[in-house]
Amino acid sequence: MSSNIKDIAEKLGISAAAVSKALNDRKDISEKLKRKVRETARELDYTPNSIAKRLVTNKSNTIGVFIFSRQEHTFTKDLGLQFLGGILEEANKNNYDIVLFSTDSDLLNEKSYIELCKERRAEGAIFTGLRLDDPHIKKIKNSPFPISIIDTFIEGENINFVSTDNKLGVFEALDYLWRLGHRKIAMINGHRNAQVSWERSNAYQDYLKERGVYEERLVFTGDFTEDSGYQCAKEIMKLKKLPTAIFVASDLMALGAIRAFKESGFNLPEDMSIIGFDNISTGEYTEPRLTTIGQDAVGMGKWSVRLILNKLKKEKPQTKYLLKPKLIIRDSCILVNNGKLHGQLKDTLEKT
Repeated sequence: MSSNIKDIAEKLGISAAAVSKALNDRKDISEKLKRKVRETARELDYTPNSIAKRLVTNKSNTIGVFIFSRQEHTFTKDLGLQFLGGILEEANKNNYDIVLFSTDSDLLNEKSYIELCKERRAEGAIFTGLRLDDPHIKKIKNSPFPISIIDTFIEGENINFVSTDNKLGVFEALDYLWRLGHRKIAMINGHRNAQVSWERSNAYQDYLKERGVYEERLVFTGDFTEDSGYQCAKEIMKLKKLPTAIFVASDLMALGAIRAFKESGFNLPEDMSIIGFDNISTGEYTEPRLTTIGQDAVGMGKWSVRLILNKLKKEKPQTKYLLKPKLIIRDSCILVNNGKLHGQLKDTLEKT
């Protein structure tokens, strides 16, 4: 038979109310007593009745999660799983459960995301991959409970925003290409209904305009799929004067571009340097291995939970958190017109 709060109280010689407060991390209980209560609970193999606790507190300890693909069958498999891993880790740490909603369900045509969360008594919700033209955005803005949105900024009293610092990431990518001697740098961007597309495009323009080398004709629009990267690369090949490097707004499109250039007889990276954004696992195994800007997707998942819990506890109402990107140097970018120096320069740049 499992032990209960009264058993812990009797062993420690304190009231059951004090034990309950300690287990619930109440501020009016000393840290010393909390430690004693937790240790005794472990000794007695005490397991809290979470269902009973939720009935008493009228809390579900549940957060709803919606992971939308930037495009079918790709975003979710890699970045989406990393986001989810971070969400689960932080939720478990705080004794919260996750309800993962199917974003392909017909229910989304009948009910709003907020209504689905209310039905499951979720105390908050997390969205990633939300499009700017989503039909339910107005209801999300007016949500009665805290929401964290990864990569899409929406104004709202209960809205938190978590993302990579996209401007910094783009600047790091372009600065790396600039140090390699590239001055004619094309861009393959994602579709216009993703906020990251606008942020990365604006940063690309700012960087090159500041240096007087921006050319609008070198900007091509894909849709985050590998095939769109392939097609944009084919369009780039039609230019009379080719760029020496391409900044691609997602790794998946970069992989499509690499395939297109190789099929057309280009030697990579000698004939064209390509840098991506995201750091998906496939990029490490392509030929050449993809140089990219890494995102802390796990960290974004964790922070999306933290900001919701902060709002629920009415602590420090921080509503925005940007994580730093990281330049990951592999083999797909090279010094302009001098491939022999690539290995030596790569080692030097990695140390700076």
